[in-house]
Amino acid sequence: MDTEKLRILLMVTECQSITEAAQKSGYTPSGISRMIASLEAYYGFPLLIRRHEGVEPTEACQSLLPEIRELLYHENLLTQTAGEIRGLSVGTVSIGSAYSSCFPVLKKIIADFHHRYPGITFHITSGFSTDLCTELTERKLDMAIVGKREGKWKWTLLQKSPMMTWVSADSPYAALKAFPLEIVREAPYIEVYSGIDTDNKRVLASCGIRPNIQMHAKDSYTAFAMVEAGFGIAINEEKNCVFKSNKVKIIPVTPVKEVEIGIAAAAELSPAARLFLSCLKESPHLV
Repeated sequence: MDTEKLRILLMVTECQSITEAAQKSGYTPSGISRMIASLEAYYGFPLLIRRHEGVEPTEACQSLLPEIRELLYHENLLTQTAGEIRGLSVGTVSIGSAYSSCFPVLKKIIADFHHRYPGITFHITSGFSTDLCTELTERKLDMAIVGKREGKWKWTLLQKSPMMTWVSADSPYAALKAFPLEIVREAPYIEVYSGIDTDNKRVLASCGIRPNIQMHAKDSYTAFAMVEAGFGIAINEEKNCVFKSNKVKIIPVTPVKEVEIGIAAAAELSPAARLFLSCLKESPHLV
């Protein structure tokens, strides 16, 4: 089996478009279609459902995707290990971060690393901690800077970020030195990222608290603006308290709750990823 065809199939399922996959890979759309047809003939069943707006994997193809990722991961591992034996530093490192504030430092670390090892390229993405950890499990990422999640990866603690409350400067809570989390059972609460597994929700759940949700915010910036306007209160970890306003007070919660921020790395790493992870751990200002 030509693994290049499997790599292209994986790219098509992720792009959900043969045309977009062709643009990214350098193949023509007809060339990719022939590859897919060859794979379908080899396996004996359809792999893609073709629609007007794009393509999606068949149920049978979905069953193959985890094994395809595993195969391609180990092929890449083999290639990099062979290169390491020959004295070459080659390969690709895939890294994600749930914290946008990390990107300026991460950019510098990558630039310095790439200068020393020009044969190693990088794929960088952002997302929520739980989603990035899922991508780790699926071999889509080598490592991610995230709030701690349980899983079969190596964990390196970088920092503990305490939870804070955002309240309007005009609210009766503004004079508090510490904000009792119990208050969110009754006070108008603004939920950030509804439907997503966030550390905010995890902290409240760990305390057995169901907040009095009155509004939803699509992101932290929107939640902060809503608090500023006096619509309610919100909680977030200190690492995400990057917005400033004299109309908003930022108060630590009580009991004290902290989010562990660190590097989650795949248990099995390629030589290139191992090399970069060592550099990442040595950086004192990553978070």
